[in-house]
Amino acid sequence: MKNMTKSIIVGAGTYGETYLYFLREAGVDVIGFLDDNAQLTGRIVRGVPVLGTTELLPSLKELYGVGNVYCPIGSNKVRVKILEMARALGYQTPNFIHSRASISSNVSMPSEGVYIEANTYIYPYTTIERDVMICVGSIVAHHSHLSQGTFISAGVNFGASVHAGKCAYMGIGSTIMTGVKELGEDCLVGAGAVVVRDVPARAVVVGVPARILKMKENI
Repeated sequence: MKNMTKSIIVGAGTYGETYLYFLREAGVDVIGFLDDNAQLTGRIVRGVPVLGTTELLPSLKELYGVGNVYCPIGSNKVRVKILEMARALGYQTPNFIHSRASISSNVSMPSEGVYIEANTYIYPYTTIERDVMICVGSIVAHHSHLSQGTFISAGVNFGASVHAGKCAYMGIGSTIMTGVKELGEDCLVGAGAVVVRDVPARAVVVGVPARILKMKENI
């Protein structure tokens, strides 16, 4: 059934284009994009116009009757910032859960800002906070906790009873072994890495087993 509430997507790149497909498939009425690359304003992406930059966000209700904002972009801090801004302006930021995602009935999850793609499996007793993205073919094991803004790339195996801090990022095909307790805030796990011990906040870890490559600046 088509969702008649008008929606926009923030981010008109290839990932936004992909989510346009997903949302249309789910019956969501997407009427436009916003993108902070001003050169994209006026461009048509798969039949949908780029209406302007995020500076237009406060005016979308009045100008276009928009009620819902989706922001499926990979930059965790930017995604969280935009979705929190949208909520503060009175917009809804609905979840997108693909019809082929498998989520256990007792998973704790809000109704806002969570995006979960096809062929994922979320075990029982998992907690998922706002603005989390989980990409295709990933597994999140039982009793784990994904804090706000966590990003899990395609094909990640995320072990049991692991806590991911705010805006933690797991690269494609990485593995977080059961026995790890904490992935620090804003850490980055490289593609294919196998994490066997806790990761400090803002650490970039790579390899098998994963080791610290560098520390991000605290911005």
